[in-house]
Amino acid sequence: MIYLGISEDLFDAGVTLVDGERIVFASNEERYTRRKNEGGFPHQSLQALLEYTQVDLADIDYVCVCGHMTPPLPVRVFPFLHTLLFKAHRNREETLFKKFVDLVMFHTPVARTSEQSFSRRLTRRLLPAVMRRALPRGLRRAPLQFAEHHRAHAAGAWFCSGFEEALCLTADGMGDGLSMTVSHAVTGKPIERLWSASAGSSFGLFFEALAQAFGFTPCRDEGKITGLAATGKAENVREPSPFTLVNGVLTYTGPVGRKGVAWIRDHLVARYGRADVSAWGQDLLEKYTIEVARDWLRRTGLRHLVVAGGVFANVKLNQHLHELEEVDRLFVYPNMGDGGLSLGAICETRGFYFPKPIQHVFLGEAYTDEQIAATLNKAGLSFEYLPDPERTAAQLLAKDLIVGRFRGAMEWGPRALGNRSILVRAVDPKITGRLNTMLSRSDFMPFAPALPAEDAELYCHGVEAARHTAEFMTVCFRCTERMQTEHAPVVHVDGTARAQLVEKENNPTFHRILMELKTLVGSGVVLNTSFNIHEEPIIRTPEHAVNAFLAAGLDALIIGSYLVKQPRSGQA
Repeated sequence: MIYLGISEDLFDAGVTLVDGERIVFASNEERYTRRKNEGGFPHQSLQALLEYTQVDLADIDYVCVCGHMTPPLPVRVFPFLHTLLFKAHRNREETLFKKFVDLVMFHTPVARTSEQSFSRRLTRRLLPAVMRRALPRGLRRAPLQFAEHHRAHAAGAWFCSGFEEALCLTADGMGDGLSMTVSHAVTGKPIERLWSASAGSSFGLFFEALAQAFGFTPCRDEGKITGLAATGKAENVREPSPFTLVNGVLTYTGPVGRKGVAWIRDHLVARYGRADVSAWGQDLLEKYTIEVARDWLRRTGLRHLVVAGGVFANVKLNQHLHELEEVDRLFVYPNMGDGGLSLGAICETRGFYFPKPIQHVFLGEAYTDEQIAATLNKAGLSFEYLPDPERTAAQLLAKDLIVGRFRGAMEWGPRALGNRSILVRAVDPKITGRLNTMLSRSDFMPFAPALPAEDAELYCHGVEAARHTAEFMTVCFRCTERMQTEHAPVVHVDGTARAQLVEKENNPTFHRILMELKTLVGSGVVLNTSFNIHEEPIIRTPEHAVNAFLAAGLDALIIGSYLVKQPRSGQA
């Protein structure tokens, strides 16, 4: 059986193709439009999937779509509304349309309608016809199935975890009327939901409001709050919690929407400053999420925890979850936000109840050396063929050069894991300032290390409970004294690092670079950051790689089997 999964959410739309239970291709719309977290129907990524895999439309047995009420039916019927909503959500100015969106989202029951409400029943009747209209003609007769938003989050994460039995925790801004769920997953059976919290109790929306109040971009820059939190003190904010958890009911009692943003900006930030408010917000998130997780772990007796949803892009939260005494193993879905819902929709609707540990997320396009050479020639760049690109990469890194790496298939999800990465030795304390300037990054955002998985215990504490998930750079660890002393550029001010553990079997060429580097300098730890131009998604094509290489002024680019050095002044 061949399954096509589609996520057309307001943010981070994407597609996945599965043959049997093998993931053949997965990608997100942002990589094609070059706009971060692009939502709406994923026309470009779907076209790329069809062209790259050469799958015959007639061979696709099921089309699996995520979302009943998210996005709302009118947005699906009239795609231009998505563009307006997207702009309104990120617009910092108080436009009339933004006020209308705020009214609909936060002061009417539209986003929180119950399963049996009239609007949901009407949507279920109309949605198949609306969706078929958006599909290519050859797919319009294929059987169509829809997955509820949070069930898709849970199903995709559990399938990739490999856990025979687990507690699944999902949390995001909102999806199909909910913001958080707890479920029980056991091999061979449908996932059973145990608990949920409404969209009105959303930590995802709370962090969006924090981001907007700080002058950041909501639904994109929430990670900056986590970075800032390490520089502040939560106890300095002497305010009552806007969240309560009483008798299993999570409730948000603070102001919402535009009023919530104004309250944070004009009261909290004005009185306490961004760093302390960030620490306070992070503390609230950790306190209540951990309380929910711990309660249900104890009730069920389960000791394997699977998490998904945009809230779990928060690597500090994930660290505290994996350190719980109730948790033996933690797995964070690699594409934890809405970008992973296309696979989740397949897993939920087609009953993938026999999880297998995902080996890698290199699921996008790869390019041949011939394609790469044509791009370099077109750009007028001088380049040389490398008989051993991995050894050359290690030699350049040993000289403390900043190297862009473009090799193999593109990563699926928010992390660059070696195939679309900027790499440099994590030794010189000045390197972070240099990179922040080159890449226009915020100076309070930490850089992350990549290291051979077999060396994990030399540099990180408590790895075992999250060893698999750390291959995807989704959790923080407390750093050893050796890491803090020898590799300070990748250690955050709180003594932690979002380490990527590189396994030889699952990521062989990147692993070889690190081991060659270790042979040369005694350590295989490098700083690994995403290869992209500021405010753009991770690069996808050789053209993107060349543009980002030149724009950032990197020292060298290893692209396929070729080496490109930064041209001298006056050259291309």
